[in-house]
Amino acid sequence: MNALVLYDSLGGNTEKVARRIHDTLTAGGVASELIKVAEDTELDMYAYDILCLGSPVIAWGPTNNMRDFVMKKLRAYHKDHIKPSAPLRPGKFAISFCTYSGTHIGEMEATPLTKWFSAFTAHLGCQILGEWNVVGEFHNMEDVNVNGRLGDIRGRPNDADLLEIENRVKGLLAGIAAWKG
Repeated sequence: MNALVLYDSLGGNTEKVARRIHDTLTAGGVASELIKVAEDTELDMYAYDILCLGSPVIAWGPTNNMRDFVMKKLRAYHKDHIKPSAPLRPGKFAISFCTYSGTHIGEMEATPLTKWFSAFTAHLGCQILGEWNVVGEFHNMEDVNVNGRLGDIRGRPNDADLLEIENRVKGLLAGIAAWKG
């Protein structure tokens, strides 16, 4: 089994989560690639059994690089790979994740992004295993980190947040192993 952890990160929050997902997959015996998306990123999403897509939340969506990558792949796969009704492809799984500050409306700021990633990977025929919204420190505006709806988010994602991600990945791997029999 192999996995792709494809992410973008602007201030380091999402990279911390992506690295923990990657490290946990690797420790669990999964061949995992960790790739930070760039303008010239080229890869075949169908070459992986587990897709993990992540980005910081920017106005309820992904970064420009991640949005452009996903839309390019959607257009490229639409003709030959994406079928009407998007049937599941056996053994293909996906996880959507993001980091967010939620200073104004809390987790509702993150939900549209992970749903968007899940819709993309569902079009590819993946079974969606999780949508993980992880609190991240807001960079360059310290007062936002203590005065927002989530309370004091300085230093997030912290060790407890990352341990929760690690445990979620371990649980998913155990579920996949049980499913495979």
